[in-house]
Amino acid sequence: MIDAKLKPLSLAVWFSVTGCAFIVSPGQAAEFDTGNPDLTARWDNTVRYNLGIRAEGRDSALANNASYDESDSKFDRGDVVTNRIDWMSEMEVAYKQYNGFRISGAAWYDQAYADTDVETSPGNVYYPGAFPGTSTSSYTNGHYSGFTKRYHRGPSGELLDAFAFTRFELGDIPVSVRAGRHTVYWGNGLLIAGHAVSYSQAPLDGRKAVSNPGTETREIFLPLTQLSTQAQVTDKLSVAAQYFFEWDTTRAPEGGTYLASADVALEGPDRLPLFSGVPRPLIDPVKPKDRGNWGVMGTYSFDFLHSEVSLFYRQFDDYNPWGLQVAPTFARYVYAENVKLYGLGYSAGPVLGGGSLGVDLSYRQNTSLVSSNISTVDNQGARGDTWHMVVNGLWLLPRTDYFDTGSLIAEMAFSHVARVTQHEELFKGEGYGGCPAGQDKHYGCATKNYVGLAVSFAPQWLGVFPGWNISTPMSVDYGVNGNAATGGGNEGKYTWKAGIKGTYDERVDVTLSYIGYGSERHYADVAGVGKTVVGGSGDVGLTDRNWVSLTLSTAF
Repeated sequence: MIDAKLKPLSLAVWFSVTGCAFIVSPGQAAEFDTGNPDLTARWDNTVRYNLGIRAEGRDSALANNASYDESDSKFDRGDVVTNRIDWMSEMEVAYKQYNGFRISGAAWYDQAYADTDVETSPGNVYYPGAFPGTSTSSYTNGHYSGFTKRYHRGPSGELLDAFAFTRFELGDIPVSVRAGRHTVYWGNGLLIAGHAVSYSQAPLDGRKAVSNPGTETREIFLPLTQLSTQAQVTDKLSVAAQYFFEWDTTRAPEGGTYLASADVALEGPDRLPLFSGVPRPLIDPVKPKDRGNWGVMGTYSFDFLHSEVSLFYRQFDDYNPWGLQVAPTFARYVYAENVKLYGLGYSAGPVLGGGSLGVDLSYRQNTSLVSSNISTVDNQGARGDTWHMVVNGLWLLPRTDYFDTGSLIAEMAFSHVARVTQHEELFKGEGYGGCPAGQDKHYGCATKNYVGLAVSFAPQWLGVFPGWNISTPMSVDYGVNGNAATGGGNEGKYTWKAGIKGTYDERVDVTLSYIGYGSERHYADVAGVGKTVVGGSGDVGLTDRNWVSLTLSTAF
């Protein structure tokens, strides 16, 4: 990613004047007259404003834990937790439709983080495994780092897509190629990214996923530099491949910001407080090299049920952190390398009352497992082989007495640990050394099997007012049973969203939503601190962060 080399004042002024004008007076996308019917050029822009307010009061027992107090203390109930404007700009130039280039970028500013001080709990806090004491910030001098300020406050920007594309005939076989920064995702997963064939096929924008539950997986993938190709070998058989020239980490809300699940997440904080007044420096993570991730797939189409069967093979270095390595003199994040994935996909439709069916089955070799620590000898945590499956259905809803149209997506995910192959003593699974004595899945230890469920439902009413369509998007993601050994779900963990959305003239969207989070928590009366959350399973740090979101967006 690259930083936008713009002066903060000029960009802020541009947002406040030009951006607001876009929201009030949207226009059509710019299509340029090139004077050549074979040459097209299009410029699309999207401007979005988001206002968020904390709806839930602070749980003092959660703020009494040093792992969560900074993120929990930043805002009080009723405070504005985001006051952000985003601009995304995309340009595509094509010659004879199949040859050209595409470039896109984004810029943002969030006034809610104009105050870059890191807040901490005012009294003594609980440090796991240590004596309680006053809170020590995970940021040097108690101020956000440059990384956190860039992505959570701004003004800043980044390059997204930047690729060339072409299509040609290889004999009688049409072949398409893309080269540069772009996104490719395979398989049929829609909502639960951690168990689909597309797992770690690109880094994820975790900030977007956490702040907008129900977002489809394809919308949170981030582009990387790669070469991808697809060939239609016959009218029934297609093959595809990709090779990466860039690696980058999945993003998450940074520690000390409102939606951070822990104060030391992920790239913003620069130290790990072990007990009061004694932080350990967070040094640069152990990251893979840019090159080396690759994959191939083949798809065969059947006339029966308009179905397709796909086979996949991918070899990749994980974009999601393995865990935090805590050494005697430092701490750092580590990422697993050389994971192999074998996949089988099936899709069909229309079935099940006119909907579409999707299934992903995959087997991962040498994959990272949740670990209590990362070895300082070989920089490795627990590894193993795991099975994963997602099954989903998607329906475009017909007119009923209750709504005019709409959509429904339901997805189930399953995972199973076939074997632990490395560092069993670090595997944080029930019955293994990384799960502390007396603890089990209720304290976050992984289980042999996991089942999760996600549902997204959006009924819609057309022409409610002149030019206006109204919908009520709702979603829930729930861990039904067990804790996933590779991450990606915990029993009892849930996120949900309920809202109302108005679309005017197909160009302006206004959405009001309530967003909530929950996970199992365990409490204790800690001497010198009081009632404290001392453990749990899932995103414990988000359990008191429910909020209200108002979003206005337009494209032009």
